Amino acid sequence: MSDNTNMPRFIIGFSTTPRHVSNIWRQLVDFLAEREALPNEVELRWMTGRPEEWDSQLIAKLAVGEVEAFILERNLNGFRVYSGSGARSFQYTLTSQEDRGCILTCFFEKGTKVPAPWNPLIEEVISKNQCVVASQSNSLYHSWQGSETVDRFWEKRYGEFPLGCKTWSEPFSGPSLTPQPDRVFIDISKNPGRPKALSSVVNFYPTAEMWLGPHFWQYARCTKEEALAVDFFIEKRDTPHYLYLKCWPEPFTRPDGEQGRMQQRLWKLFFHEDCEWPPGSGTICDEPMYGPPELMPGYKQNKST
Repeated sequence: MSDNTNMPRFIIGFSTTPRHVSNIWRQLVDFLAEREALPNEVELRWMTGRPEEWDSQLIAKLAVGEVEAFILERNLNGFRVYSGSGARSFQYTLTSQEDRGCILTCFFEKGTKVPAPWNPLIEEVISKNQCVVASQSNSLYHSWQGSETVDRFWEKRYGEFPLGCKTWSEPFSGPSLTPQPDRVFIDISKNPGRPKALSSVVNFYPTAEMWLGPHFWQYARCTKEEALAVDFFIEKRDTPHYLYLKCWPEPFTRPDGEQGRMQQRLWKLFFHEDCEWPPGSGTICDEPMYGPPELMPGYKQNKST
C-alpha cells in the first residue's frame, strides 16, 4: 500500500467487452481484499448495460459481496463503483462501448491509500481476457500531458501555461441555460506523455511499463519482434497473453530530460511519431520546464495538509 503522492493508477484496454463482466469484478475484489483495501459497502452511481439506467445518479448501495450477483442479474456490460465521497474515496470503472472496446480503470482522492503496484491485478485480468494494452502510470502526469482544453483552473492544477503552446477557440456546444464563452483547445500532438486513441474507448499511453496484448499490434507501426529487438527496455517478458515491457524504473513524471527522451523512443518505435518539450521547441530540453509543482524535482509534500 502507498499514499498517492504520485497517484499511481492503472488502465486496461480490451478489444471487446469481456464476456463475463462479473469475473472482472471478482478479480478486482480478490486483489483489493488481499491488500485490505476493500470497503464493506459500495455505491453504484452509474452503469452501462441497461439503457434505462444510464442517467441514474445512484442505482444502489450494496455490500461488496452483493455486487457480483447484481451485475449478473442485470446482465451489465460495465460498472462504476464508488467507496463513497470525500478525501479518502475511490472509484473503479469498467466502461464499454458496443464493439469499440472497453476499459477498466480507477480514480482516487488525495487522501486515499492506494493498493499499488497494480502488476498482479493487471496480469490476472489480461491473462483471461482479450487485452489491447494495459499500463500503470502517474495520473497527475498524464492528466497534465493529455489536457486538451484550458479553463480558469488550468494553472492551479498544472502550473504556468507553456509559452509555446498552440491554442485555438471553438464555440461552446454543450447544454447550458446561460451563454458560455468559447472553449479554448490546446495542441498536445507533440507532448511526450500524450495519449493516442486506438479506438473510441481505448488509448495508448507511453508509460514506463506496459502490457501489450495480441490486439495491440494491429494498431502499432512496428511488429512484436521489432519491439523485442530494441535495447532500451530494462525488462521484457513474452507470454501467450501479452508482451510485458519496462523501460524506466518508476512511472514517468516529466516530459523533459532523460524521461522525455525515453518517451520519445517509445513514440518512434510504436507509431513512428515524434514529440517535443517544451511545446514549439522541436526537441526535448534537458532541464525541467513547466508542469505541476508536485512533478518538479525536489518537491516536498506538506504532510500537514
